[in-house]
Amino acid sequence: MADLLFGGTDEENEELKKLYAEVLEDTDSFEAWEKLVRAAEGQEGGINRNSSPQAITATRTVYDRFLAKFPLLFGYWKKYADLEFSIAGTEAAEMVSISHFMLSENRIC
Repeated sequence: MADLLFGGTDEENEELKKLYAEVLEDTDSFEAWEKLVRAAEGQEGGINRNSSPQAITATRTVYDRFLAKFPLLFGYWKKYADLEFSIAGTEAAEMVSISHFMLSENRIC
């Protein structure tokens, strides 16, 4: 995750970097991941279609990696799909749902 670029304020970036370091320290810590997801979502007053490309990309990357680690957390898949819908519309939200189905199928089988 060294390629993660944040797009929020300097204060938000410092917090995200700190939380990101905690995740790297213990990649199995659900609490650390959850804090990182919340902080990423909260960049620039909340991610939306008017957010900077860096903030949107960072939030997507955090969600992708979080859900790859914990693929059976339906509530987070729903939040991610809702976020994508608000940023990029129906097709982006559908892609999140398809990813959820594919990852969940692989974990259950």
